[in-house]
Amino acid sequence: MKNKIKITIAILLLPLAILAQSKTVTGVVNDDQGLPLPGVTVQVKGTENLGAVTNFDGEFSIVIDTSKKQVLIFSYVGFQTIELDVSATTNVNLTMEVDTAELDEVVVIGYGTVLKKDVTGSISSVKVEENISNQTTGVDQLLQGRAAGVQVLQNSSAVGSGVSVRIRGTNSLRGNNEPLYVVDGIIIASAGEDVLPAGGVGNSGQEAQNGLTGINPRDIESIEVLKDASATAIYGSRGANGVVLITTKKGEKGNIKLNTFYTTSVRSIRKKYDMLDGVGYARYQNESWVFNNPDPNPDIANEVDTRIPYFIDGNQVYPLTYTSDANGITTSTLQGDTPLDTYDWQDEVYDTSFSQRFGTSASGGSDNGNYYISGGIGDEQGIVANSRVKSGDLRINLNQDLNKNLKLQARATAFFTETDFAESGDLIGSSNQSFVRSAIVFRPVISAGVDDFVEDLDTSNPYSWINDFSDISKEKRFIGSIALTYKLPVKGLSYQYRMGGNVRTKDRRRFYGKSTFQGRNANGALQISGLDAKTFQVNNLIRFNRTFNRKHRINATAGVTYDVRDIENSVYAVEDFFTTSLGTDQPYLGSVITTPLTYLDSKQQVFSFLGRLNYAYANKYVLTASFRRDGVSKFSRANRYSFFPSFALAWNVSNESFLRNSDFINNLKIRAGWGQIGNHGIRPYGTISNYGISSDVQYGTPTNGISIPVLLNNIANPDLTWETTEQYNFGLDFSILNDRVSGTIDFYDKKTKDLLQNIPIPTSSGYSNILINKGDISNKGIELAMNFDVVSNDDFEFSFGGNIAFNRTKLESLGVPADDFYINGIAEQRSFFFGNNISRGQIFQSPANVFVEGEESSLFYGFETDGIYQSDDTDLVDGAVPGDVRIIDQNGDGVIDDLDRTFIGNPNPDFVYGLNLNLRFKRLSISMLFNGVYGNDIANGNLLTIGNATGQFQNVLSDAYYNAWRPDAPSNVHPRIGYNTVGDTAITDRIIEDGSFLRLNNLTIGFDFPVENSKLFDRFNVFVMAQNLFTWTDYSGYNPEISSFSYDGLRNGVDWNGSPDAKNLSMGININF
Repeated sequence: MKNKIKITIAILLLPLAILAQSKTVTGVVNDDQGLPLPGVTVQVKGTENLGAVTNFDGEFSIVIDTSKKQVLIFSYVGFQTIELDVSATTNVNLTMEVDTAELDEVVVIGYGTVLKKDVTGSISSVKVEENISNQTTGVDQLLQGRAAGVQVLQNSSAVGSGVSVRIRGTNSLRGNNEPLYVVDGIIIASAGEDVLPAGGVGNSGQEAQNGLTGINPRDIESIEVLKDASATAIYGSRGANGVVLITTKKGEKGNIKLNTFYTTSVRSIRKKYDMLDGVGYARYQNESWVFNNPDPNPDIANEVDTRIPYFIDGNQVYPLTYTSDANGITTSTLQGDTPLDTYDWQDEVYDTSFSQRFGTSASGGSDNGNYYISGGIGDEQGIVANSRVKSGDLRINLNQDLNKNLKLQARATAFFTETDFAESGDLIGSSNQSFVRSAIVFRPVISAGVDDFVEDLDTSNPYSWINDFSDISKEKRFIGSIALTYKLPVKGLSYQYRMGGNVRTKDRRRFYGKSTFQGRNANGALQISGLDAKTFQVNNLIRFNRTFNRKHRINATAGVTYDVRDIENSVYAVEDFFTTSLGTDQPYLGSVITTPLTYLDSKQQVFSFLGRLNYAYANKYVLTASFRRDGVSKFSRANRYSFFPSFALAWNVSNESFLRNSDFINNLKIRAGWGQIGNHGIRPYGTISNYGISSDVQYGTPTNGISIPVLLNNIANPDLTWETTEQYNFGLDFSILNDRVSGTIDFYDKKTKDLLQNIPIPTSSGYSNILINKGDISNKGIELAMNFDVVSNDDFEFSFGGNIAFNRTKLESLGVPADDFYINGIAEQRSFFFGNNISRGQIFQSPANVFVEGEESSLFYGFETDGIYQSDDTDLVDGAVPGDVRIIDQNGDGVIDDLDRTFIGNPNPDFVYGLNLNLRFKRLSISMLFNGVYGNDIANGNLLTIGNATGQFQNVLSDAYYNAWRPDAPSNVHPRIGYNTVGDTAITDRIIEDGSFLRLNNLTIGFDFPVENSKLFDRFNVFVMAQNLFTWTDYSGYNPEISSFSYDGLRNGVDWNGSPDAKNLSMGININF
């Protein structure tokens, strides 16, 4: 009985004993702004089930055991987890700090930033890797293959050549299609800005050079590509082609960090044309002589009736000379004693080159500011002996808190470059006016033992371009800005004043010596082109960024901007030199001025009001609205101002209760947007009458001087206005499986109206055309980007990703009167016009592209072919003989003429894509980048000469000769010897080739040496990088990633005198101190 009583008492006292060993801890948790933080998880360390959650007022209460030390863990998404020892306390007042590593990253947008989860537009972010940026020379190379919907084209593969970036297709036929570039808030000129051709001999085809100088890839922290109207509308009249936002590096808090790198690279030609060698060329010329010079007296016996130029003995070629009697009858043949030297000119002039780059940077900071300073030099040599780019750059970025409310940001960069563009010549000329063409077609047999080797070489041989042609450009560029940001008394409200601009000067001189075709005809020719460009911008912005009650987040911007652009171009051309030994240095030695020194000024002012509101509710629903009202001085007062609005919504579905705790879906956001953007792609003063000089017409004066007439250049049109682009975008962002798989899908539909076009007018007006607004063009497409983080741990990482973009461009309306347009021999009433002519010579003198209402842009238009006429064919058209190319007589009238033209190709790709792969095993890293295009055609104009054994003195492809049609060896691929395309009124589909390709753009292998025990190094990295290592394509030309006329919207997809691309192997070191 006593035992039962003791047990009962013990049970009754047990709760008191438990209570004696526990206590209740209460408290309040606030965020970094001092506001209550509901939903914070409070858990006792070392337990799984015991815990609490803060209420709406941030309050919590939890019972803990006092028999041992107790630590509470406070955790909340987006804030730093805190562990707090509460063994000696019962009340806690805690402030949680934002965890920048856990929060959504901040994305740079127009005139501000937003959280990534609040982005409503279509934006591609490009990560800039250190090893790649150190070896990259331009922004375009960083974009290539890394952003969906972005296509990068080259107008040439030579070092320093121009590049063209297209975002979501073609928006304008005659205006600028290049995106807007903004560096640290300052607008930079597009890639198409360059000096003007100076005129004179052989200069109408001056190749464009890179206009994006001064932006050093090494200094770039991030790149954001704004693609849809809701993202770009805040840039108004300059956002129609997309916007590329570039943010440069800044220092971090802590001791000074030093970085230095050095790379050396080897460049070599990637691909060559298979031309005839010396023996093959000799056979070709011998056979051609028979065809071109038939025996005039076949009935006379014992006559040497063929004067073939060469005798071939095994692998040696000897010249033949002939003597004749008074009647011109050949009496004897003399063979040279010494065999001719044979040359593969592509091997001779395209050589392995070496380049070097060196750079260093210093960065650091404190609680009140930071700095970043960098500088570098480069010597990039092309694959031709005297082609190279020398450059130097310096950048200083400063951020400083002047007091608790005022912050200073300063950016300054200087860039210097000197370019020898020896691989150019005349882009639209024939074989003797272009270096690239000369290296292909010049005869490969040369007399041996000549005292002056050059004496045996005809004018404009490959050596003359190397030794007697110069294309020297010297450029300086300075970009700078300063910004003051002041925190106003209202929480979250600030004012920013930013002022900046850039100054760019360029001098380009092209000299043709007397051994070049142009220089021989002019007794030396020099053209000088100058560019003096100045831009100045002032931005006044009010920003408001604040969260209310943890439900409402507002990010708003309003401002006024003023932009001034002042450009002065100068041109001068002179010929007939007393001496050519000084080349480009002394223009006064020329005695005949073909283009008087002329200055062409253009000034432009843009005054704008802008605003944007980004509102997020409960981290679920996001609204973005923006507007911009632009006033541009280019237009008349009646059309000077225009309004560009946008509107977008986003739904963060993954933050809804039904997905918040999903183990599969980590992020899911649906976006939709609409907006209008503009393009003022006309030159300044484009709406008024412009006067200029005519260098082709000169009058003498009584004092033996020259009078240059002034002429009216155009008919004024004060009604010109903007091209306006309206765009819809629907997108989906997602990540699953603990963010190991993530991606973005976008669907867009954009339409540009009021296209700027030169419409033909009656010649009785004295002019051939007038610039008006008429026509519409649309682009519709789908973009997909995905990334897969397969494995990620301390020793091993493996990830891969890719992007693909489908776009279709359609000419909805041209505003041109309908006329007969022939397709497959049938005349249709269609609105159309032709593109610009390709060449001014006898070959490829017709346009390649046609623009037809209801069709895709820039379609190839010409003759369709069906093999080769054979000896037993009975359906030869007038003028054709066996061995000629069989051109399809579309209308069946027995005559091949312009009425038989039809669509023969499409330069627009079906899709563009990029692939990337990243692998790390401990200290070894490997990265690969592929980019490609599928479904586009290229008009390979080079085949018009080298693809046919024309019987002339120029060299041809081996297949064109050995597999040429012959009566005893018929071919259905290559025409007979002597067939040519001189004077053809249209191209044929024989030069239209599939331009699809997949390229291993970049392969980088790096190794980080262990530096944990080093007091000197923070990082010591060595790397090997290969660029353009492999290209898989069926295109027969040098480079499938080329368009020779990148900045001409009326000549697309044409390879004409395009230089070969090079593969580049680099080795380098990156050292951090």
